[in-house]
Amino acid sequence: MHYIRLLRPAKIQSSAGGLVASLLFTITTDLGDSFLCPEDGSIDLVVAAEDTGADPAGPAAVQGTPTSLGALHVGDVLPWRIGTDETLRMGVVMPAAFEFIAGVCAPVSVRTLGLGTGYTGEDTSDKTLDLQFEEDIGESIARHIWDAGVVTSAYLADACSSPESIRGILPIEKESFNVLELGSGVGILGLTIAGILPKAAAAQGQALKNARVLLTDLEEAEERARSNIARAESTLARDLTGDISVTIEYESLGWDEGREGRFGSLAAATPWDLVVLSDCTYNVDSLPALVGTLSALHTAKERHLDLEGNSSVKSAVLLATKPRHSSEEALFELLRDQSWAYKVVKEIPLPKIGEDDEVVQIYLLGKGGHID
Repeated sequence: MHYIRLLRPAKIQSSAGGLVASLLFTITTDLGDSFLCPEDGSIDLVVAAEDTGADPAGPAAVQGTPTSLGALHVGDVLPWRIGTDETLRMGVVMPAAFEFIAGVCAPVSVRTLGLGTGYTGEDTSDKTLDLQFEEDIGESIARHIWDAGVVTSAYLADACSSPESIRGILPIEKESFNVLELGSGVGILGLTIAGILPKAAAAQGQALKNARVLLTDLEEAEERARSNIARAESTLARDLTGDISVTIEYESLGWDEGREGRFGSLAAATPWDLVVLSDCTYNVDSLPALVGTLSALHTAKERHLDLEGNSSVKSAVLLATKPRHSSEEALFELLRDQSWAYKVVKEIPLPKIGEDDEVVQIYLLGKGGHID
């Protein structure tokens, strides 16, 4: 995939003909290591401005075709949902939006992921679940959305339409369900799961009453993650119905501390039903700490459940990655060394405009029992 990324805040200036917007942006890959450059040298872009009524210079969206204006939808990145439009099979450019407040551009851009319906009731024809995610403006790749998070979020949302599919990756077997995300970044995967849990439970015939989703990452990710939690909470409170309570929280967690079992009060308080992570295996130097943290979470779960008289404790992890180099294979040796089993749940082709296609791999890891 490619992403429209602002290099600096946009500007609005008055001119004789009205208002003029100045934008400086690139169209780049998630790591910013390759720029979009089609063979014919042409790129079709759409720029639109919307007056919110509160400010004459309201939010604007910049996008590359073929996605619909302002949002990337589930069907844009899943091959089995794209249909026969060959232009979509070439790859996708994810739109970016930004907002002017009192004539000044906010220091973040916003991406919208359209997850389809998040509803479990009968009338869902005109009700969609669109989640928004803030990213920092600038050239840094930190606090940005990356490919595996986008594709896996779309896959999970789509799987909710099939009881068998969603049960294999989000098995909800009781009235509560608790999810911890490692390396959450801006929170796209964890917040998507928070949004689809009611529908995932309904698809499995499970009466879910309460759920917790805890995002964790380093301290520098906290501000953007909390902003996105607030956006998600607002969306879910407005759009989702029923008596299900979904609590979303954030806590700082470094893997060097995690591998030693030193967790914050929120991470330590719960025996997590599922741990999730995406785009976290590209830095091979961090893999020992990552796997150590997974094992420490399993040990903490054993302690929790032993207090309740359980003799057999199983841990499940959903891991999504877009392989970038062969050295990432070291992850699986580390997992085997610490008695983790693993299997590929899905491999999703990721076409890329003007470049070789890639793939997003979704794994299920298990410890303390067999992976079904």
